[in-house]
Amino acid sequence: MMRTNIFTLTVAFSISFLACGNAETQSGNKNGNNILSGTIKGVDLENLYLLDLSQPNAGPVDTAVVSEDGSFTFNYQPKSIGFYRVNLNENMALVMPLKPSDKIVVKGNAMTPSEITVEGSDDAERMMEFNHYLSNATAIQQQLNQEFQQFSDHPQKDSVLEVFRDRYQKIETDVESFIRDLIDKDPALFSNLALMEQLRPDNSDNLPYFKKVDNALAPQYAASPFYQNFKRKVDEVSKFMPGSEVPEIELQNPDGEMVALSSLRGQVVLIDFWASWCKPCRVENPNVVAAYQKYKDKGFTVFGVSLDRTKEAWTQAIEKDKLTWTHVSDLKFWQSEAAKDYGVTGIPFAILIDEEGKVIGKNLRGQALHNKLAEVLD
Repeated sequence: MMRTNIFTLTVAFSISFLACGNAETQSGNKNGNNILSGTIKGVDLENLYLLDLSQPNAGPVDTAVVSEDGSFTFNYQPKSIGFYRVNLNENMALVMPLKPSDKIVVKGNAMTPSEITVEGSDDAERMMEFNHYLSNATAIQQQLNQEFQQFSDHPQKDSVLEVFRDRYQKIETDVESFIRDLIDKDPALFSNLALMEQLRPDNSDNLPYFKKVDNALAPQYAASPFYQNFKRKVDEVSKFMPGSEVPEIELQNPDGEMVALSSLRGQVVLIDFWASWCKPCRVENPNVVAAYQKYKDKGFTVFGVSLDRTKEAWTQAIEKDKLTWTHVSDLKFWQSEAAKDYGVTGIPFAILIDEEGKVIGKNLRGQALHNKLAEVLD
C-alpha cells in the first residue's frame, strides 16, 4: 500500500531513514544568506522551525519569525546537503532537500496547499512536483475508502472489495509510473532519495530504478547518511535481481520428511513464504492455486515455506485453501532459518526461479504472476 504523506510536501521517510545522523549537518552559521524564505498565507504561527531530518529529535536548527503577511526567512547554512522539515501546522509540513548556498523561495496559501510553489533548485522543484501529484493521489484513495464504507453491510461485500482494491491498486501503479518517469528525467537529483521511498522493491518494474539512482548518486553523495541508508536498501533489494541465484532451503514437510528446494530443479518454481495467520497470504492463495492448476503440466510448481508456529494451523490452512504443492516449515515463526536467509521481513513474499534456479521474478501477485508464467511457459 502506498505510504501516504501527512500533507503536500511531506515525505514519508522510514524510521531508519530518520535515525541516521551526520555531525556535519548538526552545525551551521547564520551569515545572512536566505537558504529558505517565502510567503505562505494562512499560517497561524508566530515562529516557524527548521528541523534537520538526520536528527529529527534534536530540536530546530533555525527559527524564522512569521510576519503578518506570512513571510519568513531561514538563514541556517548546512555544511552538506540533507532533508529538512518546516511544520506549518499540525497537519501540514514542508519537506525538501537543502544544501549550502541554496536560496529556495516558497509561495502560496496554507489553505490551498496544491497551489504552493517552490523555486530555487532542481531538487526543491522536483520535490514540489512529486508531492503535488502524490497529494492528489492520496486524496483519491481516501475518497475510495469513504465510498467503500457505504458497502460495509453489502451481501456481496467481498466482490465489492475486489473492485475497490483494483481501483486502489491502479492509483498506486500510476504513482510508481510517475516516479519512474521523474527519475528517468534526472536520476542524479538528491531528491530522488525521497521518491524512492515510495517505490516498492517487491515490484519487479521498480528494481532497475534502485540501481539507476544508486549509480547516479554514489559519486557525489556517498558520505550522506540519507544516501547510505538508501544504499543499504539497494543492497538488500539486489539480492534477488533477475539472474541471481537463491539460497538453498531444506526443511521438513508436513510428514516430517526433509525436502530441499534444489530437488525441484528443472521446473519453474514459485518460492512462496506465507502463513496460516497472514490474511494477505490467504487472500492471494486462490490466485496461486489458479496459476498452479493452469501451468503445473507445463513445468511450474510451488515451494511453500510457512512461517507458522504450529503444525495444526499450518496443515489446516493447506487443506482449506487446497494448496496441493510442496510445503515445508521449521515452525519457527519469524525466526525461520529460511526467512532469515532470504531477508524476509513481511509476507506474502515470493521469488520465481527458472529451471536452473535463477531469479526471474519477485513478489509477482495477481495477474502479474499469470503474465510472467505465460511469458516463460506458453
